[in-house]
Amino acid sequence: MARLLDTIPAFDTFARKVALQTPLQREAKWRELYESQFPEVFEVFDAAYGSPEGRTALARELSSVRDRVVEAAPVVRTHIEQIDPSLAAALEIPLEPSPLHVLLVGSFMTNAAVARVGDDVAVFHCLEWFQSAEGSRVLAAHESTHAWCELGTGEVFPEDDAAALAFAEGVAIEASRQVVPGLPDQEYFWYGHPDVDDWLPWCREHRDQLVDAFASGIDAPETVEAFFGGGFVETKWRVGYFVADEVVRHLGLPLPELAHMTVAEGQAAVRAALGV
Repeated sequence: MARLLDTIPAFDTFARKVALQTPLQREAKWRELYESQFPEVFEVFDAAYGSPEGRTALARELSSVRDRVVEAAPVVRTHIEQIDPSLAAALEIPLEPSPLHVLLVGSFMTNAAVARVGDDVAVFHCLEWFQSAEGSRVLAAHESTHAWCELGTGEVFPEDDAAALAFAEGVAIEASRQVVPGLPDQEYFWYGHPDVDDWLPWCREHRDQLVDAFASGIDAPETVEAFFGGGFVETKWRVGYFVADEVVRHLGLPLPELAHMTVAEGQAAVRAALGV
């Protein structure tokens, strides 16, 4: 059984209590009625992903967010239960210790993340981003891969190093393909998000330019934001995930070997593949 901390019943209670109040009143009671029920979780989550603007948007759109979260919760719970043992087997990592999976409503800043909650490697599943059952299954596999790899190696791949981030994301994309097979390729990058049909064809058309641009800027501080964050390369967002997939697949290594590589080994493998 996967280890699960489900905050959604508390969120639903909060949403019902403040449903008839103004958005400003809802926002004022967010911490008191919801986050305060799980202080250790939200202390960690808010430090990295909390957003006053996001909470304002949630308070304003609370009814539609609640509907989405209520639909998402049982779906994501099932995905986690099914995916955890499959990932451990695919990565060849012992089932114990296993990640702690936290179902929560965040503040529209991230769809999922991995961090430490006390002694636990925790996967935060942010259900306000739910798009589709299949998309959420891929997302759960992708993000849980980061947690399982941390458990397997004892190391955290830094998010401010382009080579390390490309390796970690490329491994997660490959793991999600193996554990959730048979979906359209775009699902492994966008998790059911609509209106991105031209993204993957564009990336493939510009493959060499993207890889070259990433390689030439691999040590520049702005590369992570441009390729993986909120920035753009040409007209497209998040193209670093495409580059990461291309680079890691080029390594030609089996998934368990990739999953057990250290940060230094992953960085070196990416740099060698790019010739930098």
